[in-house]
Amino acid sequence: MDEPLLKIFDLVVNLIANVMTIITAGLAIYIFISNKDKIKTAFNFILSYSIQMTLADLRHKIEKLNDYKTTIPEQNEEIINVLHEIEGHILGNEYLKDKLAVQLKKINNFTRIRNPVVLLEPQKRSLVSELKESVRNLDLSNFTDTIT
Repeated sequence: MDEPLLKIFDLVVNLIANVMTIITAGLAIYIFISNKDKIKTAFNFILSYSIQMTLADLRHKIEKLNDYKTTIPEQNEEIINVLHEIEGHILGNEYLKDKLAVQLKKINNFTRIRNPVVLLEPQKRSLVSELKESVRNLDLSNFTDTIT
């Protein structure tokens, strides 16, 4: 092919590509603006589902903690390990870290010391009940936010 003809062909192809890019971007913006409520609902659904999965995992760990007894010396180390898991779970999620700050502080008091003897059965039961109720309230508030 001739050099000038090749340059003209390249110019035409680039011009068509640029025009198509502008049209596509304009179409994407139009679709976004006209369907922003649907897009917002979809993102809220995904966020809500993610929070539900996180709360389900946390609920499972709380039940696991409830299965152990501080009165059995062999289970004390496992109790501290589960408390560390719950603490890490809460610290790793900004939403939970904000909503469960009081419970996180209580858990931190037991895990920071690293002395399983300090945690007595009544304290553990109180902590488990408080965590269960807090997670239940988060679950309910998340459900309410999804509806509205």
